[in-house]
Amino acid sequence: MRRTREFENVSYRKAYIEDTGLEARIADCVISNGVINLAPDKGRVFREAARLLKKGGRLAISDIVTDIQLPQAVICNADLWAACIGGAAQRESYRAEIERAGFGVDEVQENFEYRFISDRALGATRKYGVKSVSILAHRSA
Repeated sequence: MRRTREFENVSYRKAYIEDTGLEARIADCVISNGVINLAPDKGRVFREAARLLKKGGRLAISDIVTDIQLPQAVICNADLWAACIGGAAQRESYRAEIERAGFGVDEVQENFEYRFISDRALGATRKYGVKSVSILAHRSA
């Protein structure tokens, strides 16, 4: 474990988002900014976050979701995965995975200022309703 010079309660560890190797119930908050859409098994990621959190702990994330389910041609496109679109889940199924993991969703807010850059990403945004959202949830069980 490596400690920063400024904070005594911060450490950096190499791990996988769906299997951190950390002990259960050690955190008050789990945060993620645009990473979960890159995980093929989002449910496993949310179950790991719930395992790490103390009762009442918070999940605060921003991620990419879609209005409709993406077709295989998009899901299998490496360029669109790199643009954080190929792995995006449909918004309601994404929320359902969070809730199945034992979270109560408190707030879902669209990030209107988020912009995709590439032409392919912009096209997917228009065609499939790809967007950035921030979600705040609490561990309910």
